[in-house]
Amino acid sequence: MTIAAIAVAIGLLPMPYEYYVLLRFLLCGMSIWLLSQVAGGSGVTPWVLVGLAILFNPIVPIELGRGLVSAVAHIGAVAYFWMLSRRTAHAPRW
Repeated sequence: MTIAAIAVAIGLLPMPYEYYVLLRFLLCGMSIWLLSQVAGGSGVTPWVLVGLAILFNPIVPIELGRGLVSAVAHIGAVAYFWMLSRRTAHAPRW
């Protein structure tokens, strides 16, 4: 989660388009990885992660622009990943 937070913070600066494509790969991959970790979580969590994976997919990108909407989406996604990782770290594995 720390890497994603740092990557999104760097992405708030004016960067080349290729960086944002890399950021999409990172955030989409984290959504899919967390989806595999919380299989069996609450009814909303898997749907939110699927939505984030679709939003940040690099194959058919949903353009958010480089403004406020994009910044809020990226920061919100990292905050959700962080909250979810904290919750799953303390959950019993059995």
